[in-house]
Amino acid sequence: MCRSIFAFTLFSLLIFSNPLLARQIHLDEDFSDWEHIETLYEDATGENDGIDFGLIKLANDDRFIYFYLEVGEEINLQDLNGITLYIDTDNNSETGVPDFGIGYDFEFTFGEREGTFHGAQTSSINAYEIGLVSSPTVTSTVFELKFNLDAEIGGQPLFTSQTIQLVFKSEGTGGDSLPESNELLSYNFSQETFDPLPFQLHKKSDSDIRILSYNVLRDNLFNSEAENHFRRIFQAIQPDIIGLSEVYDNSGTQAAALIETFLPSGEGEQWFSGDTGNDNLMVSRYPILEQTSIDGNAAFLLDLGDRNLFTIVAHPPCCANNEGRQQEFDAMMGFLRDSQNGQEFDIQPNTPIIIMGDMNLVGFAQQQATLLTGDIDNEQQYGADFNPDWDGTDLEDAIPANPGLPTTFTWYDEGSSFSAGRLDYIVYSGSVLEMVNSFSLHTPDLDTDTLTAYALDAEDTIEASDHLPLVADFRLPELTSNETNLDSPRGMNLQQNYPNPFNPSTNITYELADAASITLTVLDSTGRKVATLLENKMHSAGSHEINFDAENLASGVYIYQLAAGAEIITKKMVLVK
Repeated sequence: MCRSIFAFTLFSLLIFSNPLLARQIHLDEDFSDWEHIETLYEDATGENDGIDFGLIKLANDDRFIYFYLEVGEEINLQDLNGITLYIDTDNNSETGVPDFGIGYDFEFTFGEREGTFHGAQTSSINAYEIGLVSSPTVTSTVFELKFNLDAEIGGQPLFTSQTIQLVFKSEGTGGDSLPESNELLSYNFSQETFDPLPFQLHKKSDSDIRILSYNVLRDNLFNSEAENHFRRIFQAIQPDIIGLSEVYDNSGTQAAALIETFLPSGEGEQWFSGDTGNDNLMVSRYPILEQTSIDGNAAFLLDLGDRNLFTIVAHPPCCANNEGRQQEFDAMMGFLRDSQNGQEFDIQPNTPIIIMGDMNLVGFAQQQATLLTGDIDNEQQYGADFNPDWDGTDLEDAIPANPGLPTTFTWYDEGSSFSAGRLDYIVYSGSVLEMVNSFSLHTPDLDTDTLTAYALDAEDTIEASDHLPLVADFRLPELTSNETNLDSPRGMNLQQNYPNPFNPSTNITYELADAASITLTVLDSTGRKVATLLENKMHSAGSHEINFDAENLASGVYIYQLAAGAEIITKKMVLVK
């Protein structure tokens, strides 16, 4: 038995829905903006084993029509389902295809990612022709989606009436229909206007750290034909830390050199590079202290000056490879957990954490849950679940805005049957980082004034890559007295080792103004830790000396680093054998 607020039997008077758009709808996986939208229809649940439609809500403004749909079982809306939406777009049962008590002019099957427009001429439809975007791209029991109200198919407007009638139907075993077969469901368009989110392309404060995560489409960043598109994008964004994916044939050093031509360094600046041998690279204004590969993804430890930054640049496998993708998320989160516990990178408490990249989250929602919550699927291989933020909570998701749109997509390819979606992520430790801005730049939808102000072309992002540049700005809170001291001195001095050059051992001398807990490490020229001479060792005030034996190391330049709380001093030494 169904419960319908705005639908009656075919023998009853139709009541049209005209809900107030009390809050602008945004397709951002946060459904709270639908709470003030009246229910258009509520179907009884528990009647079907598969798709079991529940609530449906509709809203619109002068540019888009929005749908909120509960489907019962967890599915991927863009794949492997038989849900079809039928709409009588001219509210005329004498036109279109007569069925369900209406004459539908439009039909779209979500699992097959294709549709048909039954106008003066019958035309096939893809997602980009109608501006279809759905959210989330991972499996869910609830989805929100939008179409463009000004969409035209073969020169014919799609929506020609202020009222539409619609049917959702799921084909196959256990299918469901919304509304029930003896009812009609109508929606009357409101007169609301689109109210986009405020947007600021430049940083709100020079002290903010701007992160750019960018899949550059199979080394297209290094393609001379795409160079000007990338140059304009990078110059408009002005990133501080860049995580690159799909760089297969070029090195981190080459990437840093290219970025230097886009964004030349000023006095005292340089671009540092990280490269662990896979397609994920790091280019950063901050030195890279450590780096390692994690099942094809890359982890880096950066020196921000008063503290370090733990980062992972990730690119798990795409598409139907749910098993491989889950495995890599398990491995990355296990590495983070172990680093927090003094293993792997041995990061200090409250070290900021940022994980970025093309996550290819187009499959099971469990993969997204692992990334955010530390819920590891294969605990036998990758260890126990954990709370990844320092305060015992989940990591935060820097869900981006698409400037000028009510969406958050980061991937866009008009040549694909898949509609635009959010595949790229920046997640972070909200306990020690404040996210102040986040956007995914889609230049075709920027207004002319913005394009001119930032010297961008409308086609830049879609010519550069099928992924959009994903940006987030972070603000580091001031370190408290406890964080800055932690038994660290008000001053310390690290002297040049003697002898230098040396073979095979040398003495390192340091002075402390006050008693402090000291860590002394040795890094190679790539920033990889090769020795820990002291770890959180309490020392009294005064001068101290320790001998470093490099018998097992190869000739080369090494860095020795003295740390006491947030105070860090580094020097170089040369081993010659």
